[in-house]
This record gives sequence, structure tokens and C-alpha cells, in this order.
Amino acid sequence: MHEFTIEIVSDTAARVTGTGDELVAPAGKTIQDSIYEYSQKRAVDAGAPVEVAVHRSGRCTQVTVSPDGTATRSAPTGPIPTSTDHDGELDNAAPVAQEPVSITMDALGHTGHPAPDQAEKESGRHPTPVRRQAVSILAAPGINPGAAEPAHTGMRGRLNAALGLRLTPKRQSAEMRLRAAAATITGRVPDFATVTVANIKGGVGKTPIAVGVAQTLATHRGGASVVCADLAESAGSLADRVPVPPADGQHVFGLLAADQAATGHLRPSVLGRHLTRQPSGEDVLVGHHDTAAQRAGLGREDAAALASILAHHREILVADTGNNPLAGSWQWAVSQADALVVPVPLRRDAATTAHRMLLDLSTSHSGRLDRTVVIITDGPGDSPMVESDTVDAFIALGVQVLRMPYEPLFAGGERIVPSRLRRTTTDSLTVIAATVVDLITSTG
Repeated sequence: MHEFTIEIVSDTAARVTGTGDELVAPAGKTIQDSIYEYSQKRAVDAGAPVEVAVHRSGRCTQVTVSPDGTATRSAPTGPIPTSTDHDGELDNAAPVAQEPVSITMDALGHTGHPAPDQAEKESGRHPTPVRRQAVSILAAPGINPGAAEPAHTGMRGRLNAALGLRLTPKRQSAEMRLRAAAATITGRVPDFATVTVANIKGGVGKTPIAVGVAQTLATHRGGASVVCADLAESAGSLADRVPVPPADGQHVFGLLAADQAATGHLRPSVLGRHLTRQPSGEDVLVGHHDTAAQRAGLGREDAAALASILAHHREILVADTGNNPLAGSWQWAVSQADALVVPVPLRRDAATTAHRMLLDLSTSHSGRLDRTVVIITDGPGDSPMVESDTVDAFIALGVQVLRMPYEPLFAGGERIVPSRLRRTTTDSLTVIAATVVDLITSTG
């Protein structure tokens, strides 16, 4: 596939890297229109789709344009370093937090004692004792997820599989970035952390994102480490989206009642009877549609009590919230969020509502936006024309912006079974989960 890069230098001008071509938007057209027309002409000349990386103000949007004029996006938008994996895969993961560290070890064998320093001999002082290693060199080496591991994807991964080679990924490849993200997810977190998924506009994909993030965290951190809970004032759709639906009695109010009846902390066995374990290892705690407590609504004290119970047994709570910012459970989830995740489809109403919500939070909860990430999601009914304004508005607030590609299971209301997710979705969720862990552990 033919690839080239275009840099937008103003609202009406752009330049094509490497060719010297200058694009100028005529009256009545935007520079994006000129880029599209230029890209389609390149595709027609090549007789095949072309891949265009459009850079502007530190952001990059990747677009594939076909000779028939079809244009599709799949790359991240926002302040995310991007590059093209020359093995043939688009690198649309996340920034590498740090370079992989390789630990080398000298060959085993007798080396003798080092000779004393000549100055020490002449002075008559005793030689400086050799400092012993804290860990025996006979210990088995640990797993190195960095460059020493052979490539599994891309051209190098295919060569490894076909020819039995052990080629390693390129340092800036998508595979290496995903390995770095996975390593971040497994890092240490505080004693108990809350990840809140919120947008007061309904139908924007809060529950799928909450389920996907919980699944990804549990996949890398291990079973019984994460709980995804429905903290909507009125029970939401969490029970209908998880792979294993809850049994009767497995809901928020049942757990709160069990805790009130217990003497001391709730035993793990009792807790387990109210949670629903999922294939990835995370637990789910859903709302309940038909109780007096539900009709009264899940309050702030209820949410706080629930978190107190879970804090004794789990590491991370992923809170799926409702649409009422006046509800006590919503206010608790947002005020206590160690990481706030805001899904935003490319629809002007959803973007506007989310932006207003964050503006309100910036005044009512100091520092909350420093722990916020906006997820731009692709789906039916999107309006790509609002993308640039949307991303610019959120970046102006100082929040991170990531991108989630279209996922049929998310959009179709199906149960979110990890094995049925597209690979691009799994990769994107890995990046999002790593960003969440970074936000949780940040000291800012």
C-alpha cells in the first residue's frame, strides 16, 4: 500500500512530506477537502488504496483513501505519538512508557579472585573486598517481555511462524508498544482504586467500555483483582452485556444487605456468592430492577459502603455510571475516581454533553481533569466532520484523548465475549487500560 504524510500548516495550506507538493484550499473549501482530493488522485494514479498520515498541531489522523473515493479512519487522534510499522502494520497503540530493559548475565564458570589494586599493594592496605551480588547468578532468569521475545505479529511474526525464526519486533512497532502497555497494566496500584466511566449523555457506550476495560485489567492482572459494578441510580444494562449473566440475588443491594447482616468484615466466601465471575477473571456486580431500595435509587452512602466492602478483597473497582449527575451514586463515583474515562462518539450532541460535564467538573472537583481520558469511539451514526472540533475542545481542557475503533459487539448490544472481539478492539482496550493505570498511579 502506498503511504505518504501531509502536514497541515494553516487553515488553508498543507505540504506533502518528501515530494514538495503544496496544497492550498480554494475559496469555499477547507484544507481537509483539498487533502481528500489530492489523496484520491494519488490512489487513482497508483491503482490501489493509499494510506495518508495527516499531522496537525502534534496530532495525527491516519486515513486510507481508495481510488473510488472511499475514506476510512482507524488511527488514534489526539496527543499520541504515532508511526507506521514497516512490517506492514499500522502502529495505532500508545506511547511507550519506557524502553524495554534487558538483563544480561556473564557466562557461568570459575573466574578466580580479582587481583588487588597495585596502589593497595604498595600502601600495605588490605584489598577492597568484592561486593557480593544480592541474588545468586544461578537463579533462573525472569521473563523479559521486551525485545528478547520473538515477534508474533506483522511481517516478522509471519516469518517466525513460517520459517521457525526468532526475529524480534522493531523497537517502535505496534507489537512493542502493546507489550509496553501490557507491562504497565501489571504494575503496582494503590491499595484500592476506582475507575469511573461517565458521560451524562445516554447511549454513548459507557457500559461496553466499562466491561472492556475491566476484562482487560483482569486479563493482565489476574483473577479476583477487578470488579465491574453498576453504580447507576437505576439499574443499567451491565447484566445484559457481560458474558456470564448474574444469578438471582447477585446484585448490589443483596451484597449491601449481606454486609449489614455480617459481624465484622464480610468473608470472601460470602462476597463471592454475590459477585458473578467472568471468563477473563473479573467479577461483576449488577444493579437490581425490582426492589424498594432500587426504586429509592442507589445513593452516595450506598456507593461508599460498596467500595468499602470491595476494598478488603479487590484491587480495582470499575464503576459503570448512569446519566443523572444529581444522583448520589454518580457524584460519589466521579468524586472518588482515581481515573475518569469518558466515552464520546463522534456525534455533536454526545461531544457537547461530555465537554460541558468536564467543564463543570473542572470547577467542582479540582484536579479531576488531570486524571481523565476521553475515548473517541467509532460507530453507526457518526459524523466525522465534528472530529477535529471535538478533539481540539477536549485537548484544550488538558485531558488525554484516545481512540476506539468500531466494534460490532459494542454497537450491536451483544454480550461482550473477549474471544469474539476484533483484534483492533483488543489492542485499543490494552492501550486504554494502560492509560487508566498510569492515571491511577500518577502523583499529579
